[in-house]
Amino acid sequence: MQSRILQILTRWTERTEMVLERERKRLKVGRSGELDRSFKTRVLTVAQDLFESQIDFLLRGRFVDMGAGRGRKIESQAGNRALLEEKSGRKPKKWYSRAYYGRLNDLQGVLGYQLMESAIQSIKGPLESE
Repeated sequence: MQSRILQILTRWTERTEMVLERERKRLKVGRSGELDRSFKTRVLTVAQDLFESQIDFLLRGRFVDMGAGRGRKIESQAGNRALLEEKSGRKPKKWYSRAYYGRLNDLQGVLGYQLMESAIQSIKGPLESE
């Protein structure tokens, strides 16, 4: 069962990396290529029955996802009111959060199904041998 979960997590991590790359290209995030070059994924065995998937990339990729970044300089109280009322700013390009959390939902479904099948087999096995 452990090797099956590790295999599922590894395939999920590889697929998630492809989905995030597709979203970055679709939304034209990171034209310089630095974000793509910084992207690294790995699956680790933390303990005997505990696995971990890590996705690392430059922090500025999350800023683009949130729509944060360089804004106008706030100098005076009168200027602050005008800046806060303006709606012109950076729009978020949801390349990470929407895709990643959708993929996380898929992983939960697959693992839940595997655990359910394992529980059924552990109950069914002793009953059939009687």
